[in-house]
Amino acid sequence: MEEQGYIEIRVTNRDNSLTPKDVDINEVKDFISDVETFLYPNRNEKKNRPHISYDIEEGSAKHKFFLPITAVILFNGLTSEIKNRSNLDFLDYKRQSIIDKFQKRAYKEGYRIEFNNSMSKVSTLVIDESTDFQMIAPLYFESEFYLYGEIYQEGGKNPNIHISTNKHGNITVSATKEQIASGDKKTYKAYGIKVRGKKNLSDKSLSDLVLLDFIQYKPIFNKSLLDKVIDKASENLDKIKDVDVWLNNIKAEGI
Repeated sequence: MEEQGYIEIRVTNRDNSLTPKDVDINEVKDFISDVETFLYPNRNEKKNRPHISYDIEEGSAKHKFFLPITAVILFNGLTSEIKNRSNLDFLDYKRQSIIDKFQKRAYKEGYRIEFNNSMSKVSTLVIDESTDFQMIAPLYFESEFYLYGEIYQEGGKNPNIHISTNKHGNITVSATKEQIASGDKKTYKAYGIKVRGKKNLSDKSLSDLVLLDFIQYKPIFNKSLLDKVIDKASENLDKIKDVDVWLNNIKAEGI
């Protein structure tokens, strides 16, 4: 079994009167969710993360997380680097947003938030009303996209396909020889393609696209089929508590 350690987030208020009993369950839920996302920002990492247990202790309010030492090392390194650099530039967008949430919490509630762990005898990071960690807006985000249109060229020395779409114009997508050669010839036929790449947040343009799969595209509207799919999905859609979080986790566009 891997060596275990802990992460501690100690919260004090202006008059040092805060106790665990003063912390609402919604705030506890936020702390747990934020620490999980800070350590494991994407869906696959969360799915495969190790067991984490939680406790809240006296000493103002200490939110304590018990987990494998490798996660403690990651937490120690990231928080120490934030302190050393005094900025968030090197972090991915999700981790930046977590620190930004702590910063806003400190401003709003008058909190002093200390980040501690079992590897360090001193706080690796402190956030309070005097700190000013600013998020750096990303230029693009990476995701999976669905594109539909007519493939007008495929092949080349560096294999790729060219597809003409109504939404994004002519798009070039990197592919493998095996992907292009498999199945029927696709040139001058309507297709859908699933790709991975980057989308610019300012002009919405796509770049660095890599082909994942071809999709047979039959643009025929079938209302009865659509109604059946909606009815089938409605039961599960009603169970979604936070639609925004659910949509963010889908990580695909164009479908």
